[in-house]
Amino acid sequence: MKKCFMLSAAVLVACSLEAQAGFIDFESGYADLQSVNGAIDTGDNLVSISTTGATGNPTGLSYIAGVGEPRTAFTTGTNPGVMNDQAVDNRAGEFFLTDENTPGSNVYASDYIFSFADGITDLSLDIFDFRVDGGAQDVGSTATAMLTLFSDDAMTNIVGMTSFTADLQNQPIDGNWENLLVVANGVAVKAVLDFGGLDRGVGVDNISFTTQPPPVNPVPEPSSFVLMGLGAVGLIGFRRRQQRRAAK
Repeated sequence: MKKCFMLSAAVLVACSLEAQAGFIDFESGYADLQSVNGAIDTGDNLVSISTTGATGNPTGLSYIAGVGEPRTAFTTGTNPGVMNDQAVDNRAGEFFLTDENTPGSNVYASDYIFSFADGITDLSLDIFDFRVDGGAQDVGSTATAMLTLFSDDAMTNIVGMTSFTADLQNQPIDGNWENLLVVANGVAVKAVLDFGGLDRGVGVDNISFTTQPPPVNPVPEPSSFVLMGLGAVGLIGFRRRQQRRAAK
């Protein structure tokens, strides 16, 4: 009986796995101009990142940019007093993700696509240098960065959404940063960060999420039936011993 109880307790513990936090900041194992190809292992999840929407050179790869030379996304003529990572309050560290489709091409993607091997319940990330660039320059023009979570790989079922809008009348300085956080109404396996095609040279960093592990043995398997059988045998043996004692 004691052995059966211990086995049952072990199964209960395995079935009650807690959600785990994942984090990607591109500071370890990355270099300037490196392509991000393949899944990133965060210890609790496998995350794949690709880009889309770049006309003329749609490689689908995303690239790493180093703060400062040779990628000076945060040091431009409109804000010459801000140098390197100071522009984003040191949130970028040494490296961040860029939406330039191929280094040096001046071709930029409009979407990032994040794929998660295991479902997530929330997603947070920083966007750097998001401005109204490349769109209509009339007063009142706006550009919206939208972060959307999907529960399916086909990206048809939305389970969460958040956005940030920059406008030409209240244009943020070069090197600005915004944090986008969205909580899923359920579990998401895909996320899309869409710039709407109205910005270029946007950086992404500090990607954090909560992984929801899949349930363990949600449907009884042969091993579960064995455990139930052992428990039944134990109960029968216990009842027989009780009956023998009563007969004596």
